[in-house]
Amino acid sequence: MRRFVIIMAAALCLVSCQSKHEKLQREIQQRRSALEHHQDSALEASQKEVERLDKELQKVNAEYNKMKTAAEAAHAAGTATAEQLTRTTQMHMHRDSLQVQFDVMCAKIKYINKRKQQHQEGLVPRNMHK
Repeated sequence: MRRFVIIMAAALCLVSCQSKHEKLQREIQQRRSALEHHQDSALEASQKEVERLDKELQKVNAEYNKMKTAAEAAHAAGTATAEQLTRTTQMHMHRDSLQVQFDVMCAKIKYINKRKQQHQEGLVPRNMHK
């Protein structure tokens, strides 16, 4: 009788462990699919932001080049005003700010793609799952 009880307890323990294992596997799969969804949506948003920044950067860059040429010509002729030079400098700073934002978004896209590839290949270190 004792053996039977021990065998039954061991069988119940194995069934319980298997059930917990299956539950954990389902949770892991759910987290993976949630991570993939999050990465996809972040990637899509970042790509749209890069497109917007690129258009704005091209527009601002053209405007800055026009302002710079006019300011340099006025400066060479001695007719440049402080206001004109200030606006040109502010446009230069705005262009540089947009360029930094553009570079950051491009780096973010590269990082997301790299992480997606690592997850697909199963190469993500444990401490990187934060």
